[in-house]
Amino acid sequence: MRGRIFILLFLLIGKSFSQDLSDNLLLYYSFNNNVLDYSGNYYNGVSSGVSFVADRHGNDHSAVYFDGIDDYINFPNIIELKPNLPISFSFWIKYDDLTYENSTVFNTSFEEDVNSGVYMNIQSSTGKYQISYGDGSNSYSSSTRRTFTSNSIIDPNNWHHIAIVVNSQNDMKIYVDCANNNGSYSGTGGSLQYSGFPGVLGRHDRSLSNPADYFKGAIDDFRYWDRSLTEQEIDILCNDRLNIDNYTIGSDVSVKVFPNPSVSGKFNIETNYNNFTKVEVYNTLGNLVFKSNYKSQIDLSQLSKGMYYLSIYGVEKSVNKKIIIN
Repeated sequence: MRGRIFILLFLLIGKSFSQDLSDNLLLYYSFNNNVLDYSGNYYNGVSSGVSFVADRHGNDHSAVYFDGIDDYINFPNIIELKPNLPISFSFWIKYDDLTYENSTVFNTSFEEDVNSGVYMNIQSSTGKYQISYGDGSNSYSSSTRRTFTSNSIIDPNNWHHIAIVVNSQNDMKIYVDCANNNGSYSGTGGSLQYSGFPGVLGRHDRSLSNPADYFKGAIDDFRYWDRSLTEQEIDILCNDRLNIDNYTIGSDVSVKVFPNPSVSGKFNIETNYNNFTKVEVYNTLGNLVFKSNYKSQIDLSQLSKGMYYLSIYGVEKSVNKKIIIN
Protein backbone atom coordinates (compact mmCIF):
# COMPACT_ATOMS: atom_id res chain seq x y z
CA MET A 1 0.00 0.00 0.00
CA ARG A 2 2.80 2.43 0.87
CA GLY A 3 4.36 1.78 -2.53
CA ARG A 4 1.11 2.60 -4.33
CA ILE A 5 0.73 5.80 -2.34
CA PHE A 6 4.26 6.82 -3.30
CA ILE A 7 3.65 6.23 -6.98
CA LEU A 8 0.39 8.16 -6.81
CA LEU A 9 2.16 11.10 -5.21
CA PHE A 10 4.93 10.90 -7.79
CA LEU A 11 2.46 11.00 -10.65
CA LEU A 12 0.57 13.89 -9.13
CA ILE A 13 3.83 15.78 -8.81
CA GLY A 14 4.76 14.84 -12.37
CA LYS A 15 1.46 15.98 -13.83
CA SER A 16 1.48 19.19 -11.79
CA PHE A 17 5.08 20.24 -12.33
CA SER A 18 6.95 18.13 -14.89
CA GLN A 19 5.20 19.77 -17.82
CA ASP A 20 6.22 23.17 -16.50
CA LEU A 21 9.76 22.00 -15.90
CA SER A 22 10.00 20.73 -19.45
CA ASP A 23 8.77 24.01 -20.94
CA ASN A 24 11.65 25.84 -22.66
CA LEU A 25 14.14 23.30 -21.31
CA LEU A 26 17.22 23.61 -23.53
CA LEU A 27 19.55 21.03 -21.96
CA TYR A 28 19.36 18.23 -19.46
CA TYR A 29 22.59 16.33 -18.84
CA SER A 30 21.92 13.56 -16.31
CA PHE A 31 25.56 12.36 -16.56
CA ASN A 32 24.56 8.72 -16.27
CA ASN A 33 27.97 7.62 -17.60
CA ASN A 34 27.54 9.86 -20.65
CA VAL A 35 27.06 13.48 -21.76
CA LEU A 36 23.83 12.94 -23.67
CA ASP A 37 21.03 15.52 -23.58
CA TYR A 38 17.73 14.17 -22.22
CA SER A 39 15.73 17.38 -22.68
CA GLY A 40 14.30 15.99 -25.92
CA ASN A 41 16.40 18.39 -27.99
CA TYR A 42 19.35 16.00 -28.34
CA TYR A 43 21.89 18.76 -27.77
CA ASN A 44 24.51 16.26 -26.67
CA GLY A 45 27.71 17.51 -25.08
CA VAL A 46 31.25 16.93 -26.32
CA SER A 47 33.53 15.97 -23.45
CA SER A 48 37.25 16.34 -23.03
CA GLY A 49 39.01 14.48 -20.24
CA VAL A 50 36.11 14.17 -17.79
CA SER A 51 35.40 11.03 -15.77
CA PHE A 52 32.27 9.65 -14.12
CA VAL A 53 31.94 9.17 -10.38
CA ALA A 54 29.29 8.34 -7.76
CA ASP A 55 26.43 10.82 -7.48
CA ARG A 56 24.88 12.28 -4.31
CA HIS A 57 22.96 9.02 -3.78
CA GLY A 58 26.07 6.84 -4.09
CA ASN A 59 25.17 5.50 -7.56
CA ASP A 60 28.37 4.72 -9.46
CA HIS A 61 29.16 6.50 -12.75
CA SER A 62 26.18 8.84 -12.29
CA ALA A 63 27.88 12.25 -11.97
CA VAL A 64 30.65 13.91 -13.97
CA TYR A 65 34.03 14.85 -12.48
CA PHE A 66 36.38 17.64 -13.63
CA ASP A 67 40.05 17.48 -12.61
CA GLY A 68 40.70 21.24 -12.43
CA ILE A 69 43.48 20.98 -15.03
CA ASP A 70 42.01 20.62 -18.51
CA ASP A 71 38.62 18.83 -18.27
CA TYR A 72 35.51 20.37 -19.84
CA ILE A 73 32.27 19.62 -21.73
CA ASN A 74 31.25 21.77 -24.69
CA PHE A 75 27.63 22.45 -25.61
CA PRO A 76 26.67 22.40 -29.29
CA ASN A 77 27.57 25.73 -30.88
CA ILE A 78 24.05 26.70 -31.95
CA ILE A 79 21.96 29.84 -31.62
CA GLU A 80 19.27 28.02 -29.60
CA LEU A 81 21.74 27.71 -26.72
CA LYS A 82 22.50 31.44 -26.77
CA PRO A 83 19.11 32.88 -25.81
CA ASN A 84 18.13 36.31 -24.63
CA LEU A 85 17.29 36.79 -20.96
CA PRO A 86 15.59 35.44 -18.90
CA ILE A 87 17.43 32.15 -18.46
CA SER A 88 17.69 29.63 -15.61
CA PHE A 89 19.91 26.77 -14.47
CA SER A 90 19.61 23.89 -12.02
CA PHE A 91 22.30 21.39 -11.01
CA TRP A 92 23.95 19.53 -8.15
CA ILE A 93 27.56 20.37 -7.39
CA LYS A 94 30.39 19.31 -5.12
CA TYR A 95 33.43 21.61 -5.06
CA ASP A 96 36.82 20.02 -4.36
CA ASP A 97 38.76 23.27 -4.32
CA LEU A 98 37.73 26.83 -3.48
CA THR A 99 40.62 28.61 -5.13
CA TYR A 100 39.27 31.02 -7.72
CA GLU A 101 41.01 29.19 -10.56
CA ASN A 102 39.30 25.87 -9.76
CA SER A 103 35.83 27.23 -8.94
CA THR A 104 34.56 28.32 -12.34
CA VAL A 105 31.51 26.20 -13.20
CA PHE A 106 30.19 27.13 -16.67
CA ASN A 107 30.04 29.74 -19.38
CA THR A 108 27.23 29.77 -21.96
CA SER A 109 29.57 31.24 -24.62
CA PHE A 110 33.23 30.59 -23.87
CA GLU A 111 35.95 32.41 -25.79
CA GLU A 112 39.35 33.26 -24.42
CA ASP A 113 40.03 37.00 -24.00
CA VAL A 114 36.37 37.88 -24.60
CA ASN A 115 33.99 38.72 -21.73
CA SER A 116 30.87 37.06 -23.13
CA GLY A 117 28.08 34.70 -22.15
CA VAL A 118 26.55 33.96 -18.76
CA TYR A 119 29.09 32.43 -16.40
CA MET A 120 29.34 31.17 -12.83
CA ASN A 121 32.32 31.34 -10.52
CA ILE A 122 33.07 32.55 -6.99
CA GLN A 123 33.99 35.83 -5.37
CA SER A 124 37.67 35.26 -4.67
CA SER A 125 37.82 37.33 -1.48
CA THR A 126 34.81 35.71 0.25
CA GLY A 127 34.15 32.31 -1.36
CA LYS A 128 30.58 33.34 -2.21
CA TYR A 129 28.65 32.15 -5.27
CA GLN A 130 28.60 34.53 -8.24
CA ILE A 131 26.71 34.68 -11.52
CA SER A 132 27.68 37.18 -14.22
CA TYR A 133 27.26 38.01 -17.87
CA GLY A 134 29.64 39.77 -20.24
CA ASP A 135 28.95 42.43 -22.84
CA GLY A 136 31.32 41.00 -25.47
CA SER A 137 34.26 43.29 -24.74
CA ASN A 138 37.89 42.21 -25.06
CA SER A 139 38.40 43.10 -21.42
CA TYR A 140 37.76 41.64 -17.97
CA SER A 141 36.70 44.44 -15.65
CA SER A 142 33.65 45.68 -13.79
CA SER A 143 32.83 47.93 -16.75
CA THR A 144 32.35 44.94 -19.10
CA ARG A 145 30.13 42.67 -16.95
CA ARG A 146 27.06 42.54 -14.75
CA THR A 147 27.42 40.41 -11.61
CA PHE A 148 25.27 39.15 -8.75
CA THR A 149 27.06 37.87 -5.65
CA SER A 150 25.01 35.67 -3.32
CA ASN A 151 25.25 35.97 0.45
CA SER A 152 25.75 32.18 0.55
CA ILE A 153 29.29 30.91 1.08
CA ILE A 154 30.34 27.77 -0.78
CA ASP A 155 30.66 24.60 1.32
CA PRO A 156 33.30 22.32 -0.28
CA ASN A 157 33.40 18.51 -0.33
CA ASN A 158 29.61 18.16 0.01
CA TRP A 159 26.81 17.96 -2.53
CA HIS A 160 24.53 21.00 -2.79
CA HIS A 161 21.73 21.95 -5.16
CA ILE A 162 22.08 25.22 -7.06
CA ALA A 163 19.32 27.01 -8.97
CA ILE A 164 20.04 30.23 -10.85
CA VAL A 165 17.61 32.68 -12.41
CA VAL A 166 18.90 35.59 -14.50
CA ASN A 167 16.12 37.95 -15.54
CA SER A 168 18.00 41.20 -16.09
CA GLN A 169 21.02 43.20 -14.94
CA ASN A 170 19.40 43.95 -11.58
CA ASP A 171 17.26 40.84 -11.18
CA MET A 172 19.35 37.73 -10.60
CA LYS A 173 18.93 35.02 -7.99
CA ILE A 174 21.03 32.11 -6.71
CA TYR A 175 19.23 29.45 -4.65
CA VAL A 176 21.39 27.12 -2.56
CA ASP A 177 19.55 24.03 -1.29
CA CYS A 178 16.20 25.76 -1.94
CA ALA A 179 17.16 28.96 -0.10
CA ASN A 180 17.53 32.39 -1.67
CA ASN A 181 19.86 34.26 0.68
CA ASN A 182 19.83 37.40 -1.47
CA GLY A 183 23.04 39.24 -2.30
CA SER A 184 24.46 42.29 -4.05
CA TYR A 185 25.04 43.58 -7.59
CA SER A 186 28.16 44.99 -9.21
CA GLY A 187 29.44 45.90 -12.65
CA THR A 188 28.38 48.49 -15.20
CA GLY A 189 28.71 46.50 -18.42
CA GLY A 190 26.30 46.57 -21.33
CA SER A 191 23.77 43.96 -22.43
CA LEU A 192 24.47 40.23 -22.64
CA GLN A 193 26.50 39.27 -25.67
CA TYR A 194 27.52 35.84 -26.96
CA SER A 195 30.68 34.94 -28.83
CA GLY A 196 30.91 32.72 -31.89
CA PHE A 197 32.04 29.82 -29.70
CA PRO A 198 30.02 27.22 -27.78
CA GLY A 199 29.01 27.23 -24.15
CA VAL A 200 30.92 24.99 -21.80
CA LEU A 201 30.85 23.26 -18.45
CA GLY A 202 34.06 23.29 -16.47
CA ARG A 203 36.02 26.29 -17.75
CA HIS A 204 35.96 30.07 -18.10
CA ASP A 205 38.49 32.78 -18.95
CA ARG A 206 39.02 35.87 -16.76
CA SER A 207 42.40 37.27 -17.80
CA LEU A 208 43.91 38.55 -21.04
CA SER A 209 47.37 37.43 -19.93
CA ASN A 210 46.59 34.04 -18.34
CA PRO A 211 45.02 30.86 -19.72
CA ALA A 212 41.48 29.78 -18.89
CA ASP A 213 40.49 28.45 -15.45
CA TYR A 214 39.14 24.91 -14.97
CA PHE A 215 36.66 23.56 -12.44
CA LYS A 216 37.69 20.93 -9.90
CA GLY A 217 34.82 18.88 -8.54
CA ALA A 218 31.68 17.01 -9.54
CA ILE A 219 28.40 18.09 -11.20
CA ASP A 220 25.15 16.19 -11.69
CA ASP A 221 21.74 16.73 -13.31
CA PHE A 222 22.62 19.94 -15.16
CA ARG A 223 19.55 21.69 -16.64
CA TYR A 224 19.35 24.92 -18.65
CA TRP A 225 16.16 26.85 -19.60
CA ASP A 226 15.48 29.99 -21.64
CA ARG A 227 12.91 31.22 -19.13
CA SER A 228 12.60 31.99 -15.41
CA LEU A 229 12.08 29.14 -12.99
CA THR A 230 9.50 29.69 -10.27
CA GLU A 231 10.26 29.14 -6.59
CA GLN A 232 7.81 26.22 -6.62
CA GLU A 233 9.74 24.58 -9.46
CA ILE A 234 13.05 25.17 -7.68
CA ASP A 235 11.62 23.52 -4.57
CA ILE A 236 10.72 20.45 -6.63
CA LEU A 237 14.20 20.26 -8.14
CA CYS A 238 16.25 20.85 -5.01
CA ASN A 239 14.22 18.40 -2.94
CA ASP A 240 14.85 15.68 -5.54
CA ARG A 241 11.14 15.05 -5.95
CA LEU A 242 11.64 13.98 -9.55
CA ASN A 243 14.34 11.49 -8.62
CA ILE A 244 12.91 8.13 -7.59
CA ASP A 245 16.01 6.13 -8.49
CA ASN A 246 16.65 3.20 -6.15
CA TYR A 247 13.54 3.91 -4.03
CA THR A 248 12.44 0.60 -2.53
CA ILE A 249 9.56 -0.38 -0.25
CA GLY A 250 11.12 -2.87 2.12
CA SER A 251 14.84 -3.13 2.79
CA ASP A 252 14.70 -6.89 2.19
CA VAL A 253 13.91 -6.37 -1.51
CA SER A 254 16.83 -6.31 -3.91
CA VAL A 255 16.25 -5.25 -7.52
CA LYS A 256 18.80 -4.71 -10.27
CA VAL A 257 17.82 -3.30 -13.67
CA PHE A 258 20.44 -3.67 -16.43
CA PRO A 259 21.84 -2.59 -18.78
CA ASN A 260 21.07 0.99 -17.79
CA PRO A 261 21.37 2.97 -20.00
CA SER A 262 20.21 0.55 -22.69
CA VAL A 263 21.00 1.07 -26.37
CA SER A 264 18.54 -1.59 -27.54
CA GLY A 265 15.71 -0.47 -25.25
CA LYS A 266 15.64 -3.89 -23.58
CA PHE A 267 16.10 -4.08 -19.80
CA ASN A 268 16.68 -7.12 -17.60
CA ILE A 269 15.25 -7.26 -14.08
CA GLU A 270 17.06 -9.31 -11.46
CA THR A 271 15.47 -9.60 -8.00
CA ASN A 272 15.23 -11.76 -4.89
CA TYR A 273 11.49 -11.08 -4.56
CA ASN A 274 9.15 -13.65 -6.12
CA ASN A 275 5.82 -11.84 -5.90
CA PHE A 276 6.09 -8.99 -8.37
CA THR A 277 3.01 -8.91 -10.61
CA LYS A 278 3.21 -6.01 -13.06
CA VAL A 279 5.48 -3.40 -14.62
CA GLU A 280 4.67 0.17 -15.67
CA VAL A 281 6.84 2.79 -17.37
CA TYR A 282 6.18 6.53 -17.27
CA ASN A 283 7.80 9.33 -19.25
CA THR A 284 9.08 12.54 -17.64
CA LEU A 285 5.67 14.16 -18.06
CA GLY A 286 4.08 11.48 -15.87
CA ASN A 287 2.33 9.75 -18.78
CA LEU A 288 2.02 5.94 -18.79
CA VAL A 289 3.85 4.69 -21.91
CA PHE A 290 4.22 0.96 -21.20
CA LYS A 291 2.42 -1.64 -19.07
CA SER A 292 2.71 -5.41 -18.79
CA ASN A 293 2.65 -8.34 -16.44
CA TYR A 294 5.90 -8.78 -14.55
CA LYS A 295 8.68 -10.50 -16.50
CA SER A 296 12.45 -10.66 -16.12
CA GLN A 297 12.99 -8.67 -19.33
CA ILE A 298 11.01 -5.75 -20.72
CA ASP A 299 11.30 -4.53 -24.30
CA LEU A 300 10.94 -0.75 -24.63
CA SER A 301 12.56 -0.52 -28.07
CA GLN A 302 9.38 1.12 -29.40
CA LEU A 303 9.96 4.15 -27.17
CA SER A 304 12.03 7.19 -28.09
CA LYS A 305 15.45 7.78 -26.63
CA GLY A 306 15.37 9.50 -23.27
CA MET A 307 14.79 9.07 -19.55
CA TYR A 308 11.84 7.13 -18.08
CA TYR A 309 10.57 5.94 -14.70
CA LEU A 310 10.12 2.21 -14.21
CA SER A 311 7.63 1.06 -11.54
CA ILE A 312 7.52 -2.60 -10.53
CA TYR A 313 4.52 -3.66 -8.41
CA GLY A 314 4.04 -6.72 -6.24
CA VAL A 315 2.23 -7.98 -3.18
CA GLU A 316 2.73 -5.17 -0.65
CA LYS A 317 6.01 -4.27 -2.37
CA SER A 318 6.97 -1.81 -5.09
CA VAL A 319 10.26 -0.68 -6.56
CA ASN A 320 10.91 2.41 -8.67
CA LYS A 321 13.90 3.02 -10.93
CA LYS A 322 15.07 5.71 -13.30
CA ILE A 323 16.02 4.16 -16.66
CA ILE A 324 17.52 5.61 -19.81
CA ILE A 325 17.24 4.53 -23.44
CA ASN A 326 20.21 5.59 -25.53
